[in-house]
Amino acid sequence: MVKLVVHIGHGKTGSTSIQQSLLAARPALATQGVHYLGLMLEHAQNAPRPAWQIMSGSNQFFDGTDPATANAELLAVLESELARLDRAGVARAIWSNEWLLERSRSVLPALCDLKRRGQAIEIQCYVRRHDKWAQSAYAQWGLKHKSYAGPIRDFASWLPVFGDREFRFAPALAIWEAAFGPDLRVFNFDAAGDVVQHFLAANGLHDVESITENVSPDPAITAAQTVFNTMRRDQVLPTAFDGVQNMLRRHDQTGGAPLPPIDRLMPSAGVLHDLVRDRAADIAQIDAMLARSGEPPLAFDSPPRQTLHPSPWEMDQLMLKLIFALTAELGGLRHQVATLQKQLADQTTPPKTDGARP
Repeated sequence: MVKLVVHIGHGKTGSTSIQQSLLAARPALATQGVHYLGLMLEHAQNAPRPAWQIMSGSNQFFDGTDPATANAELLAVLESELARLDRAGVARAIWSNEWLLERSRSVLPALCDLKRRGQAIEIQCYVRRHDKWAQSAYAQWGLKHKSYAGPIRDFASWLPVFGDREFRFAPALAIWEAAFGPDLRVFNFDAAGDVVQHFLAANGLHDVESITENVSPDPAITAAQTVFNTMRRDQVLPTAFDGVQNMLRRHDQTGGAPLPPIDRLMPSAGVLHDLVRDRAADIAQIDAMLARSGEPPLAFDSPPRQTLHPSPWEMDQLMLKLIFALTAELGGLRHQVATLQKQLADQTTPPKTDGARP
């Protein structure tokens, strides 16, 4: 009998990376007797198909379908697909959706019904230390995706907006444990390392490349996106910042590699000391030429003045001057455009007549 593995999350524990890796490796998985069902069973082949049975159908299923209907439709889809996979000799089917952990009422009755009928089911979940989870959640839904109106809130004032999700994971997991007991496997995300490879190993899979998604962005990008979002009164989706990021990518050919501070780019005192020692013969020849010209020799008794990285205030002044200069340039360009528009309108407007017939 085909075994159903249900990966229920948790969110912010590499679920997207697992899903993208499984999706890309579907042909390789098939050779190992594994079928990846997708986020909303979109890779099942049942017919007819409920409207939610698409990759982006989580909202429609969990929030737009009453739990009784959701469970009935889910049971029909899983019964049909698992029977098909069993006939095809598939050993394992994997369903992965991080929404499942905290929305069990839409799926648990159907899964329990299958279990009572003898279907082999294993529930898998990753948990993460609460402080790191909170930090990641705030960066995602407090800064990148401003899921509230008004300016950016700090973590403490964002918590009430986040709702009743208080970074307590045991209550939701306890519901699954009560239903599946030892068939619930809980993994430590922080100890897993490469979460994709950990998931594959836990399920006896191999030869699948890890695809990393939702990697924490550069702090400078996060700061810029935070300022961008706080300028807008309403909620702001993360994609709203894509235009700025795409512009940066077009003009930044470094691939986003950070540039070290100026004082770290410049040679250190030790490097310069070694350079002088290595050039001793050359220095001696130059000193001889200087002596013949009645000049003092080169003096190396004090190190060169260290080049310092500009202070934040120095950089702030430079940025402000650039902003003011660009503002003046923009004002001039707007005046020119308005003048040209008026001239064009004057040229295209037909002359007025007094209505008299010739």
